[in-house]
Amino acid sequence: MPDAATSTFQNELRTWLADPLTARSLDQLASTIAVLRGTVEDAKAGMPTG
Repeated sequence: MPDAATSTFQNELRTWLADPLTARSLDQLASTIAVLRGTVEDAKAGMPTG
């Protein structure tokens, strides 16, 4: 069972992203976020270097 913070976060995501966007827009957003995440991971951005 999610804790209160997780539940609140999920509700806010739904309110600000899922509810106002069409299914196609959500798919495009998910794809864009996946590409962005891959790029950040490949660049090791935010990772310790030492």
